[in-house]
Amino acid sequence: MFDARTIARESFARVRGFAPRGAAWRSRERARIARRGGGAALVLRAGVVDAAGDALSWSAILGVEDVASTFGVSSASSSAGAGAQGAVSSVARAVTDKVATTSASFGASVASNAGSPAAAVDAIASGVQKPTFKAAKAVAKEAVKAVDGVTSAKEALPDVPSGVVDAFAGAYNAILHPAYDAIAPDFVKTIVSNQWAIESANGYAYYVKSYGYGAEAELAFYVFCAYYLVAKPGVLSWLFDQTFARAAGTALEKKFDVQNIVRGRRLGAGSFGTVFAATDSSTGKELVIKIAKGVQGSSELQNAEAYINRRIARAPLVAAGCAPFLGTYVEVEGARTPCLVWAYQPGETSLEEYLGDRNFPLGLEDALGINARDSDDDAKRVNRVAKKIMRDLLSTTAALHDIGIVHRDLKPANLVLMGNKFKLVDFGAACDLRTGENYDPEQGLLDPNYSPPEQFIMPEKTPAAPPFVAGFLSPFLWTLGQPQLFDSYSAGLILLQLGVPQLRGKNVMAPNGAFQQRLEDNKYDLRKWRREVEDQLRWDFSALDVNGGVAWDLACRLVAKRNIIRRGRLDCGAALAHPFISTPL
Repeated sequence: MFDARTIARESFARVRGFAPRGAAWRSRERARIARRGGGAALVLRAGVVDAAGDALSWSAILGVEDVASTFGVSSASSSAGAGAQGAVSSVARAVTDKVATTSASFGASVASNAGSPAAAVDAIASGVQKPTFKAAKAVAKEAVKAVDGVTSAKEALPDVPSGVVDAFAGAYNAILHPAYDAIAPDFVKTIVSNQWAIESANGYAYYVKSYGYGAEAELAFYVFCAYYLVAKPGVLSWLFDQTFARAAGTALEKKFDVQNIVRGRRLGAGSFGTVFAATDSSTGKELVIKIAKGVQGSSELQNAEAYINRRIARAPLVAAGCAPFLGTYVEVEGARTPCLVWAYQPGETSLEEYLGDRNFPLGLEDALGINARDSDDDAKRVNRVAKKIMRDLLSTTAALHDIGIVHRDLKPANLVLMGNKFKLVDFGAACDLRTGENYDPEQGLLDPNYSPPEQFIMPEKTPAAPPFVAGFLSPFLWTLGQPQLFDSYSAGLILLQLGVPQLRGKNVMAPNGAFQQRLEDNKYDLRKWRREVEDQLRWDFSALDVNGGVAWDLACRLVAKRNIIRRGRLDCGAALAHPFISTPL
């Protein structure tokens, strides 16, 4: 026998679909009720059918005496009112009374909509007017609100330990439910409420019951859906970014007038663009600007870099580890290629320049905020500097991956000291796998000196999905292809350069150089490679061997070849938990 809460839910589910029904529908309902073993749980629903002119059919299905005895209403008194309809009305009143006792707000809400609980139930049983239908719906909604969620969960999930249900219910009532009420839009609440009613009317197995499964499988289905929506790189966060965050970012982005930009000295250049110091004459602020070169493909990459920088600017946790992007301007009206603008920060020196200094890491300790110890030898000092640099690099890169962006060009030249940390610059090769921006399955944008052996971030021939489709498929494709491992290999090479003096030369990492050739000959097994160069060349690994060699262990877990299932090396997020990174300086 079903209790009053179940009946209320059943009523609400059917009231939502209120409409006159025909003979075929009544036949299906008779069969369904027979399978469920009676009609006690459908008493209030009978009133809805009566509103469609079907009272006598329902009295025949339910049986007056069975209905009356279910809720302790005398069959004689219930039949005396108006035959079968009187029985339904009397029993409905009994149900309403039971539900009313579970919620102090129930009676007040019903009174405001229909005058009294009895009047509302009578309206369900015999009325066909629209206001009456609204009142019936209000009664049902209040009944659903009065449900004891903990008891229902225990009934639906008998195999789940009671303590687990109680703990979850406590967290839900204290945190999740108040937050949901305060934050969720009304249309979301409507969808959730409707879905809950459908589930309760189907024994909490709406999607899986046709396959022979119960409430536990239904719960697992919902858990999987929830996990998919938040799994890296995040469907929900992508939807938020492409709507609210994007609109806010566009409104807040600074607009620059080309007449106010005074170009200064050249800071650097790449294959597709040149970077200059500049000044905004209207404010006096120092800037860094990037202007595309007049070569094939430079316009597309410059626009892609502008997009990636805007994406990063909308994600504060990511932006904290990257050069502060301010906006764009065009030098010629109507130009397809914008000039990119960043804020200038004093002391902008790349890691590549520091590695080229024979006195490395002298001078870098103070810049990074590391307190030098007189008792430390050179190996320990290098080890501590490497830990600080790698911690900042891995944190920023992992945050990029969390929003679906793969940098594809991690190298010392793209790590610039700003303040007391190295920040990432140059996103011309980066791609956003949540939208497919700057991703071409046939093209690999990379620096061969620091790229992994697979050359591509995704399995070859992986098609570029349309932007909207890519967003919804991104968790699946990310899990399948593990594109973030492309960047973690490059980070491992940077760690090797920090720790091994013989690898700090400018061209040592060249693809046709001795290092890359030996590594390939040893099938990217860093331990085998080390034994070879230590025995033959006497290379110095002392900085990586400090504290039991945890830095060397991390390098071996990053610089490795992928296996057949495209795993085989740590990603940047997992590397942050490695003892070398997670222990204090």
